[in-house]
Parts: sequence; structure tokens; C-alpha cells
Amino acid sequence: MDPISVWIAIDRSRGTSLAQQLVEQLRDRILRGTLTPGAPLPSSRALALELGVSRSVVVRAYEQLNGEGYLESEPGSTTRIASGIVPAHRFGRTAPESTTGTHPSDPRTPPSRRPAAPIDLRTGSPFAPVSVPPDWRRAMQAAAREPLRSEAPPALGDPRLRTQIALHAQRSRGINCAAEDVIVTSGTVDALLLISLALGQGKHWGMEDPGYTEAAQVLRLSGARIRPIPVSSHGLRMEDLRGLGSRPEPNDRTPLDALLVTPSHQFPLGGRMSASERTAIVAWAAGSGVLIVEDDYDSEFRHVGTALPAIASLDPGGTVAHVGSLNKSFSPSLRCGYVITTAGSAIWKALSEAKQIVGSNAPAVVQTATAAFFESGAFRRYVARTRREYRHRRELLIDVFADAGLADHLLATEGGLHAILRLPQGVTGAALAASLARSDVLVDPISEFAQLDRKDDAIAVGYGAEPVTRLLRGLGTVIRAVSAQNAT
Repeated sequence: MDPISVWIAIDRSRGTSLAQQLVEQLRDRILRGTLTPGAPLPSSRALALELGVSRSVVVRAYEQLNGEGYLESEPGSTTRIASGIVPAHRFGRTAPESTTGTHPSDPRTPPSRRPAAPIDLRTGSPFAPVSVPPDWRRAMQAAAREPLRSEAPPALGDPRLRTQIALHAQRSRGINCAAEDVIVTSGTVDALLLISLALGQGKHWGMEDPGYTEAAQVLRLSGARIRPIPVSSHGLRMEDLRGLGSRPEPNDRTPLDALLVTPSHQFPLGGRMSASERTAIVAWAAGSGVLIVEDDYDSEFRHVGTALPAIASLDPGGTVAHVGSLNKSFSPSLRCGYVITTAGSAIWKALSEAKQIVGSNAPAVVQTATAAFFESGAFRRYVARTRREYRHRRELLIDVFADAGLADHLLATEGGLHAILRLPQGVTGAALAASLARSDVLVDPISEFAQLDRKDDAIAVGYGAEPVTRLLRGLGTVIRAVSAQNAT
């Protein structure tokens, strides 16, 4: 067999990093079957010399492919193509038999490579890198070397971090904000709890239905009253609010106090609120005295077209509280998020007072490291890398369902970390999810996100968390289960 370097083309004029180019070309050859299960790869040093790149480029590529499940290696041993890889990733075709390595059902397959847990295709879980990004490790090490302080972190957040979040919101979401507009939280749920505390108990919140279940739970826990507003795959529209007026119940004369929306990528149905709808809703809210709470949970990952600016970019001043988080774009373990609203406005004052009482719940060392991570440009580079990874996974998912004849049933693929599979007539999401769970594949039926009765004919299929090899096995199981239930 020809050396790997013969068919790898490194192009330094491309905007893609050298490591990512190597990842993409190795992954492509593995999926095509050119590199077969069990086949050894050159050492990182040898391949780097052949390609004329630094050894760190090859090490990063091998680490990423190892984390995705394409490679397997042990310290001090040769890196090999992972056993059990099906060369033809399109399930509608017959994969060629491999003459090397072992089959997934072969008893010689190493026990550590057999799935030890169900394949998790539920929503909300981002990709976990196989190794800690070096820039983040350096930022944490530098933050840990700083002297311990005798006082708690500032209640509203580290000033450096607030400045960096404001710059990030300006650049990526079009929000005209400054550091004083930013309040640091530990994530979306913490931000919603803070807003609810600031508004006070017994306030009436409008919420998209289906929508963010955990948000409804935490708001109710804080004493809020929830009014579900039915939405379609197009997201919340002004006509939904006109029908509602500002009243949470037909016989209740109490107006809404807040409206929680996911305009950039409606959760879970995937709709995107148009520019005209956004302006109309902001005008309605400003005139009605309703606070718009904008949950911008995965706006970083737009796969088709460009993302519209956040609703907060239209805020006339204190009408919108923009809630963001680094938990999807970087890591849930970071526990870092924020609320952005106009400094000096009534809601900002209420949030600041509540936060001064509650105090900071993001450790000082994490805030310091996160600020440095932003300042170095490493966060922006990391998001760009993960966006490419999610686009690759999205393309695999679309291909798999297209080959199974289910392309027309796939919705909400324009952004985010999951897609919606509309089920054939007679197949319910709850029944399919239960059947899949018995086969060790976990998905979310749309009914789990709904508070109102609705036709349960869809499931959400996440593609963010699992290594690609397990993702493909899980998608194959989903397709077989849909076919089996449809046949009955």
C-alpha cells in the first residue's frame, strides 16, 4: 500500500488549519474504506516528516480522530484504525467486508471498545473534545497561579470577563452593549432564576410550546405562572401573541410580565423568527410593558445561511434581557453564562439588586481563565473548529436518512445540535423512543417538551455528543425502528 502521504494534500493557502485538513482527509479515507479497520498509521513523528508539517499538527489530528472513535491507540503502541468501522457510511449500501481487524460482533473485539452505555442521541449535549484545548489549559494554569483573595468575586462578574462577553455579543450577535450591561451567571437556568427573582413571585410568563422544559420547571419553582403558547416549526409569530393579547388565560385579566423565546433556533422545533416578526414582537412588548427574555442557546452553530442578529439588538432600552451561555459552545462543565440588558433600566436595576443578594456563583478562577481565553482569540478559534465538526455530523445524518428514504421527514437541520424526524403516520414519538431505549439508543420524543396536548408524531435526534462511529450506529438503529413500527 502506498504511504499515506501520497494522497494527503496539505494546502497552506486554505483558511482551514493544517490539523483540520489532515483530520478531514483521514476521516474521508476511513469512511471510504481505503484505510481499513485495524490498519496501522505512521507515528506522528514519521507522518509529520513525510508531510513537511510540525509533529503537533499530526498529534492534534490523531487526538481528534481518536476522540471521534475512528482511531484507537494505547500509550506506547501503534495508532490503528478502530475496529468495527463500517467503511460505507451510507446505510442503504452494502459495506465491503474488511480483511483486517475485527467485526463488532467478533468475540476478539476488545471489551473496552464495546458500547458500555446506551448511545445518547438526545438533545442538549455538545461535542466533548478528547483532550483539553491547550489555550484553555494555559488560561486555567495562569488563573490558578494568581493569589487567593479574601473577598468573593464581584456579584455581577469579573470586569475583564464582562468586557469580553460584551465584545463577543457585539461581534457575533450584533448587540450594542458594554461591559456594564453584562451580568455573569453560571448558565441559562441560573440566568432565568435570577430574572424570575428580579421580577418577583407570581409573575406571568409566556413560553413557547413545545419548548425548554427545564426553563418551565425552574420558573415554576421560583413562583412564576406559566402560559404555554403553541408554536409550529416556524417558531413564535406575532399572530400567536395577537390571539393571546397580553392575557395568560381567557378569563384571567392579569397581563403577561415576561415572554421567553428562542428566536434564532426555536427549541426544539428549529424554526427561525424572521426580521419582521422580531421587530413586531419587540414593538408589542415595549408597548405592553412585557419583558422579552431571549434564550440564545446555540446561535453559534448556524449551518445554513447567516444568523440574524439577536432580538436584543433591537432593544429600545430595557425591553429585552438577552440570555447566553458558553455551556453549548465550549463545555457544560464550565458553568458560565450571562444576561445582557440595558444598564440603568428598571430590569437591569432589579437584576443587579437580586445578584448582589445572591452573589456570584461562578468561581473566580474560572472567570479569570475564561476572560483570558476570550482575550487570546482561542474561544473564537475553538467555536470555528467545533462548528466544522457539527457540520460534518449534520451532513452524515442527512445522508443516512436520505439513503433510507426518509429525507422528506427530516426537519430543523439548518442549525444547532439536533434534527427533528417527522414520523410516518401511525408511529408516535413516545412509542418509538421507548422501543429505541430497549435497543440502547436514547432519543427525545417531542411530546416531552410540550405542556399542551399535541399530535405526537416526531422525535428529536441529537448528533452532538457521541463519537461519529457510535452516532452512525445509533442512526442505523433509529431507521430500523422506524421501518419496523411503520410496517406494523
